[in-house]
Amino acid sequence: MPAPFASSLCGYRDGRPNTSDKGDAGSVALGKVFFEAMGIPADSIPPAEAVGNLMASLMSSDLEKAIKEEASHLTVEPEKPFPNFEQFSHLNAARELRGDMAKEVAKAIDDLRKFSSKAAMDTEIREKLTAHLDKIRDEIASTESRRRELLNILGEESLLKLDITVSREMANPVDPSTPLQHLVAGFSLKWTLRTDRAQDCRSQGAKMAALRRGRMPHFAAVTMEPRPAMLALLGRGSGDVDCVYHLHLPALSEAIDDYCSGTKHKARLAIRDNFRRLRDQRRIRDYDELRSYVTTL
Repeated sequence: MPAPFASSLCGYRDGRPNTSDKGDAGSVALGKVFFEAMGIPADSIPPAEAVGNLMASLMSSDLEKAIKEEASHLTVEPEKPFPNFEQFSHLNAARELRGDMAKEVAKAIDDLRKFSSKAAMDTEIREKLTAHLDKIRDEIASTESRRRELLNILGEESLLKLDITVSREMANPVDPSTPLQHLVAGFSLKWTLRTDRAQDCRSQGAKMAALRRGRMPHFAAVTMEPRPAMLALLGRGSGDVDCVYHLHLPALSEAIDDYCSGTKHKARLAIRDNFRRLRDQRRIRDYDELRSYVTTL
């Protein structure tokens, strides 16, 4: 079953499907056959707003609805930072160390000096106390300077935000009163694919696997891209991406069969064979499987 919102994202721009690369004649031709299989009229106008943003909004709403009905213990959220999840919370450690604690301590020492200057005490004791406070402040300033140098050398590991996250609440072993969010699935959304865009997903998945502390979340790309060659850039990876979910796989399967049938042209046959391998090896899956997977977590 396709995504229920897939058709609402489709339309023609200057006679070309908005899933097609205008500089690729084969992409435009396949895109038209794909839209015909979906039943998209030739006079359909694409959404006025950025289709990628609308895709994320509609998919979030669809998953929220499915989860509310079948898996209410889960939470769907868009673009949530990785350190908010327990497996990646350590990524914030360096940033937290960059706080202004040293400034607060220095201010407290200055306040204490001012108080001691007005307090009723022996002059010799006041002078010794002031000298001692000045020494503490100088040591704090020196330590803070060195700490910042080390933090600058250390650097920070970062991850791009996932377009959609699915998480569940779990007990916090350190502070039972503050539960943690455990990331169970994350999705990178790409309306269509280009070579550089595809590599973003793979590098993100590799970093997630390398930086996590705990179980690896299900990580997949979601797209409407019709070209098997572009889908293979993600689907035939080395495990950086679990799989690729397509918003309308039934229509794409029909379109590729129609586009490649009745010809002995090797390039067309290679397109069909490439797609069938991706589908049969389950490297590319239907959106309905994504929905089913999430609701059974």
